[in-house]
Amino acid sequence: MASKSFGNKLISTLAKIAPNTLLINLERSAAFAQGKGWGSSTVDGETRICLSLMSPLTKKGPIVLDVGANKGLWSESLLKQVPEATVYAFEPSATARLTLQAIEKREVGFSVQPYALGRNTGHGTLWADQPGSGLASLTQRRMDHFNTEFTHSEGVEILTLDSWTSSSGVIPSLIKLDVEGHELDVLLGGESVVPHVEVIQFEFGGCNIDTRTYFQDFFYYFKEHGFSLFRNGPKGLRLIKEYKESEESFQTTTYFAVNQRP
Repeated sequence: MASKSFGNKLISTLAKIAPNTLLINLERSAAFAQGKGWGSSTVDGETRICLSLMSPLTKKGPIVLDVGANKGLWSESLLKQVPEATVYAFEPSATARLTLQAIEKREVGFSVQPYALGRNTGHGTLWADQPGSGLASLTQRRMDHFNTEFTHSEGVEILTLDSWTSSSGVIPSLIKLDVEGHELDVLLGGESVVPHVEVIQFEFGGCNIDTRTYFQDFFYYFKEHGFSLFRNGPKGLRLIKEYKESEESFQTTTYFAVNQRP
């Protein structure tokens, strides 16, 4: 109790004498140290973590869905580590798919899927600041504060994870989600598939402000489906044991959900 009281007094004193810029930097540094805004230092780091969380037998030749593959950097990293992997790369952007199609020609276990995945099947609009952008989203994001305008659009076909697996017969063991705020929609469209997946990697950040989805949504979704949830950070993976409002950080952060059910 004494140490807590001393800490509060120290913070109060610091708040009075420190310039605002210092306080802002301290706040960011404290969040960063917890993994909030850390993302991953490298794409290779992300794929290594995914493989380390999989069962020994499955990770020798995993069936992988790269949802929101963009130009395929994540997929290529995984295939370098596990050439025996089978990767299905979902990318609705026609411009980004040109790069993916080049990978498809040289990688036997790589297949391009020209679809967006969502909560329901149908057609939608992919919005972006420019063709092939890694920021592309099914929501026309407001990014005026970054001097970025989502003025480019193209029509896309949307499937659900359930409908795609039903028609293809493919059940993934690993899913990576990077669909700029629509990650929860993909999960909700895959209720029959998710229980069979070992590891799911997803990002949470500023795009979730535009889609009005919160970390709370993900926390309870994975809890109800028997997954443990980890946040990546400078000190490695940190288990998120319980939900707190302080978890709602909209700096881009990478999470890994691990299936605890047999």
